[in-house]
Amino acid sequence: MAKAVKGAEKAPRSDVADEETPELPRPAWMTVAGWLAAVFSVLCVVVISAVWVGRQELPYQDAPEETRVTTQSQVDAFNDANVDTGPGAGVPTYIPTGVMIQSLEFKGPYTLQAAGYLWQLYPLDREDVDRGVVFPEAETTNFSKVYEAVQGDEVLVGWNFKTTLREQFDYGKYPLDRQEIWLRMWSVDFEQNIFLVPDIAAYVDTNPTTLPGVDPIVVLENWKIEESYFSYRLATYNADFGIQNYQFVPKPELYFTIHAERYLLGPLFSQGIAPFIILLQLFVIVMVIGRNSKRLEQFGVRPGAVLFTCAAYVFAVLVSQNALRNEVRWPSFVYLEGLHVITYFAIVAVAMNSVLLVARPQLGLFKYGNAWARILYWPAITGAMLAITVAAFW
Repeated sequence: MAKAVKGAEKAPRSDVADEETPELPRPAWMTVAGWLAAVFSVLCVVVISAVWVGRQELPYQDAPEETRVTTQSQVDAFNDANVDTGPGAGVPTYIPTGVMIQSLEFKGPYTLQAAGYLWQLYPLDREDVDRGVVFPEAETTNFSKVYEAVQGDEVLVGWNFKTTLREQFDYGKYPLDRQEIWLRMWSVDFEQNIFLVPDIAAYVDTNPTTLPGVDPIVVLENWKIEESYFSYRLATYNADFGIQNYQFVPKPELYFTIHAERYLLGPLFSQGIAPFIILLQLFVIVMVIGRNSKRLEQFGVRPGAVLFTCAAYVFAVLVSQNALRNEVRWPSFVYLEGLHVITYFAIVAVAMNSVLLVARPQLGLFKYGNAWARILYWPAITGAMLAITVAAFW
C-alpha cells in the first residue's frame, strides 16, 4: 500500500516535469527589439531594390578599346587617324556596309543566332575586289544574294544572312546583367588595303536609342534591346594568315553592336523562387520550435525531425543552384547565387538551433524560449543579401 501511495505521489510530479522549464514572458524591450529588427529588414529590402533600380538606369559603358561612330564625320576622323596610308600601304578603299537585324536568339549562354540583311556599295571601277563579308566569330554562316544594282558610280549588293556566333558574355551580375552583342565584320579581301565603313547615309536616324539596324519587331526572349550602333576596334594579330608582306600594325575592324538588358521577373521566378520559399519555411520552423512542448505537439513538430527537414532543404537548394549554373555556365559565382549561399547558412543555423534546444535548453540564449532566433532571422538574411549586393555593384 505504501508503494502504491508513493507511486501515486510521483505521477503528478512526472506530469510537471514533462512541461520542463516554462518559457519566461518576453519583456517589453524584446518587443522593441522585434520591431527594430522588422524595420531593419524592410530597410535592407528597400536599399537592395534601390540598387537594382539604379543598376537598370545606369548608362551603358562601351568597351575600353571601342569607338562609337554615329555620324559620317566620326567615321572619316577615325579612319584618317588609324588607317595606314604610308609607303607600301597603298591607297585605301572603303566599302560602305549596312546591316538590318531581323532575328536574334540565344542558343546557349555563349551562342547567339542572328539573321537579317547585309548590303555593301562597291566602286564601279573596282571589279577586282571580291564581294562579301566575313564574320570571324561565326561557327556557321549562310549568305544568299537577294539583289544587285548599279547606282551611279557604285554597285549595290544585298544579301540575306543567317549566322551562329560564339561570343564571350559576362554573367557575373545575373540576373541584373547587361550584355553586349556584336557582329564583327571583315572584308573578304582583307589581305588588301580594303576597309569596311558603316553606311551611315542608309539609316534615317543613327542615334543608338532609336535602334538603327534592328528591325522594330525583333524578339529577343527575356531581353530588352536598349541600343544599337556601329563602332570600330583596333586589332593586331600575331600571325600573318599566310599573306606575304603582311604588316603587323593595328587595323580598324567594323562592329555592329547591340546592348541588351535582361528582364528580371523570369530569372527571379525560375531561379530565385526555390531558395526564397525555403527561407520562408525555415522561418515557420523557427517560429514553432521552442521549449514549450505543448506547442510542439500542437504543430506536430519534433526538434529531431527538423534535422531531416533541413537535409531535404539542402538537396532542394542544390538542385536550384545547379539549374542556375547550367543556365549561365559562368566560371565563378553569379550575383543570384548569393541567395543560395545565404539559404545554406540559414538551413545550418536552424538545424543547430533545433539541436541546442534539445541538448542545452537551459542556455541563457533560450531564457525567453526561441525569441532571439525569431528576432534575428530576417535581419541576418536581409543584411547578408544587402552586403552581397553592395559588394557586387560597388
